[in-house]
Amino acid sequence: MPRRLVWTLAALAAASAAILCAAPAQYLGRQQDDLLYIIGSQSLAQGSYRLSTCIGQPPLVAVVPGLPVLLLPVTWLSSGGTGAYQVFCALVLAGLPWLVWWWCRRRLGEPESVLVALLFATSPLVLCQSGAVMSEGPYTALAVLFLAAAESGRWPAAGALLLALTQLRLAGWSLLPAALCGPWRLKDRRAALWLLLPAASAAALWYAWSHGASRGAGEFHVIELRDSYQGHLWSRVLAVACDNARYYLASWGGAFWPLDWSRTAALAGAALAALALRGAWLLRGEERARPAVLLLCGAALLHLFWPWQYDRYLIPLLPWLLWLVAAGAGRRALPLLGLLLALQLTFHSARWLAGVETWRVPELSRTYAWLRAHSGSADGLASALNVRDGILCSRPSLPLPDVPQAQDFAGTLRRMRVRWVLWQDGLDIGLSARRGSTMDGKLQRIRAYLEDDRWFRRAYADPKEDARVYERL
Repeated sequence: MPRRLVWTLAALAAASAAILCAAPAQYLGRQQDDLLYIIGSQSLAQGSYRLSTCIGQPPLVAVVPGLPVLLLPVTWLSSGGTGAYQVFCALVLAGLPWLVWWWCRRRLGEPESVLVALLFATSPLVLCQSGAVMSEGPYTALAVLFLAAAESGRWPAAGALLLALTQLRLAGWSLLPAALCGPWRLKDRRAALWLLLPAASAAALWYAWSHGASRGAGEFHVIELRDSYQGHLWSRVLAVACDNARYYLASWGGAFWPLDWSRTAALAGAALAALALRGAWLLRGEERARPAVLLLCGAALLHLFWPWQYDRYLIPLLPWLLWLVAAGAGRRALPLLGLLLALQLTFHSARWLAGVETWRVPELSRTYAWLRAHSGSADGLASALNVRDGILCSRPSLPLPDVPQAQDFAGTLRRMRVRWVLWQDGLDIGLSARRGSTMDGKLQRIRAYLEDDRWFRRAYADPKEDARVYERL
């Protein structure tokens, strides 16, 4: 076996091992969506699609069914255990360095491709999601295969993959420019139909079911987007875009920056983004590079204006961002990638490989213990992250009702048999430009309701956990 191949295989194996060593990087439920995917899969296995842990078992309109469907074999084999889901998602994420290397090696040199795979695998953005039951890992894997199919003109395969990607994450629709650039150039309407028809049909079915199941309210993500911008000036759109740009640049740049330098991380991210833009410009004439560049453009535009922001949204973009950085660096790509890897390993990777304890243990552990000790199993609980809180304290849950008056708020809780309301100060729910947002206004109103002693009594407070529990009177 050639020595270079041995080194390549060893490096890729080390990349996968790093991801597996970091698992589980987070406790199950920290992001709440992970629990939604598991509940959705378990519900599908029983022939429905409902949020079984919540009061009234409402239909699960907040989660497109792609990942719950993908998790079905795990659901059937795990017999109700949750660890198998974490193992499965860690293995999917651990396989990504191989796919990233495979895709890059046709565009970069062998050492550069290996370094891109290593940079991806040891990024804190990836390691902090190892073992998390989230959609970004499977989505990135399918996106690599989708690009390979689109680049080679295999339209039926690309159409099937686009269907899977849009059902894993609605962000998959940002792939439309990448999907259609080939048929547009070739003026091939049949290829365009192969690409669009499966995904569009599945989306129509999902929207029809969501609309019917929610009794006319509509599809959850459309409601989120409408509520975030409706009633605001156009300056709100600009504020969201600026805040998202700052956040994602800082998140990417911070992967190579010391934690103490976090205030300047956005500058590092901006420098890398400028280099990636240079790479895109240099590749503008290459037909084979166009789908990947358009993939990045579509995703960047989506996440610029989507009024929610999370580090994990960068995972499906990271392979192609690093590829463009290498392309932009030209002959200096190898030393630059090596430097970035050294910085990343020095300042961040070891921390996640050792395990960040604050992410592995629920931050409201004592509050959950108090609720379990001072309430009955049928006592309902309402909170901002009600699925997470309800499951971790073993109580039926309800989201915080959005009503105009404290009396209406208390009355809704009474009708739904909710006794307790859990409030967590400083809760990060991923809002872009949080101040002035519709959601922040709702939370501030509810906080005022809870301090109204005509309807609620503060029963418990834990300053270290920034948590309070209110009892409905």
